[in-house]
Amino acid sequence: MGDFQILHVYPVISLTAFGLLTLLTVPFFRGNTRILGVMSLVGLGTTGVLLRTLWMHSRSDALESAFGMVRIDSFGLYLSFVLLIVGFLTVLASMTFIEREEADHGEFYPLVLFCLAGMFLMLHTSHLMMVLIGLEVFSLSLYVLTGLTRNRKKSIESALKYFLLGAFSSGFIVYGMALLYGAAGSLDMQRIASAAAADGGSMLWIGMGLVLVGLAFKIAVVPFHQWVPDVYEGAPTNVTGFMAAATKTAAFAVLLRFLLGAFGDHSEIWEPLIQWLAVLTMTVANIIALTQTNLKRLLAFSSVAHAGYLLIAVVCRPDEGVSAILFYLTVYAFMTVGAFAVLAAAGRGDTEGERGYTLHDWAGMGWKRPMLGLALMFFLLSLAGIPPTGGFIGKYVIFQAAIHSKQYLLAVIGVLNAAVSVYYYLRVIVAMYMRESETDELPLPVSPATAVVMTVAAAGVLVLGLAPDRILAIVQDLAGALI
Repeated sequence: MGDFQILHVYPVISLTAFGLLTLLTVPFFRGNTRILGVMSLVGLGTTGVLLRTLWMHSRSDALESAFGMVRIDSFGLYLSFVLLIVGFLTVLASMTFIEREEADHGEFYPLVLFCLAGMFLMLHTSHLMMVLIGLEVFSLSLYVLTGLTRNRKKSIESALKYFLLGAFSSGFIVYGMALLYGAAGSLDMQRIASAAAADGGSMLWIGMGLVLVGLAFKIAVVPFHQWVPDVYEGAPTNVTGFMAAATKTAAFAVLLRFLLGAFGDHSEIWEPLIQWLAVLTMTVANIIALTQTNLKRLLAFSSVAHAGYLLIAVVCRPDEGVSAILFYLTVYAFMTVGAFAVLAAAGRGDTEGERGYTLHDWAGMGWKRPMLGLALMFFLLSLAGIPPTGGFIGKYVIFQAAIHSKQYLLAVIGVLNAAVSVYYYLRVIVAMYMRESETDELPLPVSPATAVVMTVAAAGVLVLGLAPDRILAIVQDLAGALI
């Protein structure tokens, strides 16, 4: 365990190396940043090959090195593949978007790679110090990406809000880690679990609560969600899609390792808190989403509501709950990136704000731009959980896990909230197909790269809806990979 195996960190090294390479070559490609995008795609592909190598080595047992600071297991590697797909689709969709928005300064691509490297650090460890390092690396990158469109006031405002609340949440995590270290003498989750088993005292439980609050900010659960609508609306649309899918994936992975790994034997302490957070998150987010007319804000509250559905699975039996979360995060990645890719293709920004993101702008869009309308309708139906999409199967496995775990009240509340959410998703579809457009202005032509992203995302959602057996079989084997 003490020996450092460089093979274990090859994916992080690959992302960092290609990030530095693209950053150093930015001055040479000021007028043609698409070359940087191609370099980033090569880096993501190389990282995928390295992940596959680690996957073959860690299928039977977890690999640990550097005194437990690095942990490679199938749980973390699976979510790394999900993040890699999100990053690949985001880079591909952004090649024309950032040029159109006059944000092709060159730093977008290395920042995405650095962001993914930080998330990989969080996934490939069971040590809270490494989690904190990864958290800060990806958070700092996202702060800058949020303010990428420098000519838009809302973008700068959202970056500032995200930075302030992100730093605030990191403070909770750091203070909680200090208390955990004082109680357990280590930040390794296995040693924290041993201290909890030996009744580590009130300091241990207060530390657990503070870390949980910090993670709740990152996951964006009620009442720690206040930053989400403003940041999602103000950030460039391609960054919003990346943020929604990737951040939730990485943060939920850490939450599962922390609660089930360090405090799994004391679930009676944290389960009631997670149950209340799940109910509040689903209910509040769905109710507020009913009143939204800006599609980015609507999807922001939708993202918060989906965090509530995922929290239901956290309090289920680990063998079913973990697999349900992994499957749901996979589906959520495809449908979220796809939905925001459609919005990015239709919207456009200027110094005052953005056009093409309100219900008024989308009136009649289903007839003016049939492919955009059809794509958005498909992703919205999946987010609503309508069969035969992957979103339906995702909600089904979560509610099934809740019933098998005798969490009947949570299952009922979840189903009712899912029914409420159908209204605001259908509201957009009604506007696209049953209202007349009041303007003759058409969205800009969809670039081939964006069309590929929408097609791949839609195919992923459809396959996970019609033939989910293979992925379900894989994720069911991953619950045991947790500590």
